[in-house]
Amino acid sequence: MATQLISLISEHLLPNYLLAKEMAGRYDRHVFITTKRMGEKSMTSRFCNTLNIEKKEVKIIIVSEDDLPDTMKKLESENFGKEDRFIVNITGGTKVMSIATFTHFGDYNADFYYIPIEVNKIENVKTGEDLPLHYRVNVEEYLSLYGLRFEFDNTRTDDNGHKFEEYVCNRICSEKGLKKGFVHRGVKLFRDISEQMNDNEIDVVWTADNQFFVGECKVSLTPPTGKNTRANPVEYIDQIMYKIAAISKDFGSRVNPYIFIKSTLNSRIFNPDRMKSINKRMKILGIKGLLTEKEFKQEKLNI
Repeated sequence: MATQLISLISEHLLPNYLLAKEMAGRYDRHVFITTKRMGEKSMTSRFCNTLNIEKKEVKIIIVSEDDLPDTMKKLESENFGKEDRFIVNITGGTKVMSIATFTHFGDYNADFYYIPIEVNKIENVKTGEDLPLHYRVNVEEYLSLYGLRFEFDNTRTDDNGHKFEEYVCNRICSEKGLKKGFVHRGVKLFRDISEQMNDNEIDVVWTADNQFFVGECKVSLTPPTGKNTRANPVEYIDQIMYKIAAISKDFGSRVNPYIFIKSTLNSRIFNPDRMKSINKRMKILGIKGLLTEKEFKQEKLNI
């Protein structure tokens, strides 16, 4: 008798990955139920790479994403062994894939699980029992699940900006109790693995409780002088907000972007009305917080 882990593949692989890691050692084989479209997006290969397994070791079943009878017929043709046990993760895939998989394996020795977002628990679909999710994904695993090649540069200390990044990293690491690999600074992102030049660079990234955080660090909002002078502080903070919001789209729908500014905001420029406008724009863009010198003087950061 073998135990097989069934994963429904979609664009967001984190729930599949979390159950696979949580159940490590309790199953003998991976089975991916996926679609042609997910194959074209290399989701199966991406999942294998992050799990550090060979694609040839996985049973891959390609089904229709919107045709229930056809998907049911495909699953029936696979002739799964009635003597085997199945751990079925129905979190991913389309609704049709979830319904077909639940219906098909309902006649087998199977447990069905669902991984809800941001609560770190595993729901047993049949019994209603909630199980704790102990596994915590690190930065490298998270980025790999989203198909991003990356390089870390944790050694940059050559100017005030880099020293401030280091300070922010240390505060986050200390206050969140993060282990090595769960916080990095100077992360260069490459969407194309063949490219030598990175697409974007993020000052600080970290994962905590299976959530992903990104931070943009600025020593001040005072525009530098010279040929390439930036806009005034109000326009500059707008640029920062739009930049981090745009970058965050690469990491799924549940990213937590923050802006860290070492100095105090000029109260004459950033008056209550201006701050109200900034906070409204941050909410629209999904930015979770703007932390300045005032917040850094507090015992703990509100992140």
